[in-house]
Amino acid sequence: MIFERKMIHLKDGRTCILRPAEAEDSKAMIECLRTVSSETPFLLRNEDEVTMTIEAEEQFLKAKSEDPREIMMAAEVDGELSGNCAIMSVGSLRRISHRCGFAISLKKAYWGLGIASALMEYAFLLAKEMGYEQVELEVVDGNDRAKSLYERFGFQETGKNCRALKYDDGSYRDEYRMVKILV
Repeated sequence: MIFERKMIHLKDGRTCILRPAEAEDSKAMIECLRTVSSETPFLLRNEDEVTMTIEAEEQFLKAKSEDPREIMMAAEVDGELSGNCAIMSVGSLRRISHRCGFAISLKKAYWGLGIASALMEYAFLLAKEMGYEQVELEVVDGNDRAKSLYERFGFQETGKNCRALKYDDGSYRDEYRMVKILV
């Protein structure tokens, strides 16, 4: 889905632009994912698992922009991609078409500036406009910062997937399922 750009003022006085991610952002999106994957153990992939090609990412972003029920939003500060978020359809069948998934990532250098909150606020507004009634996500056990943010936005824990992530050292982390009702 294509949506309007939105400018927000950050806590440090800078400006951030929230906008649709475009095919031209492919290289920056891959680099952002690689950076974020190296900065936190709470994403699904390790840094070395960010292996998509620029061409594949271009196709992925093009498909997102053309889908009327999905978005990929980029956050840009001083010309740099600082993070992104996505609204993803759970499915088109009538019984599940009211549900969407949500994912967000933000480079550590931009934590605490209000970008994640702005991404979420705008994404959930767009989700409502697309006809969704609830947003769903998973958060890894120990990611207290993210879980607290999700709770501030009205998400409630609805379940737990034990040992959902297995790390290279052989340890495991559980994952919590959370839901936010939009209507």
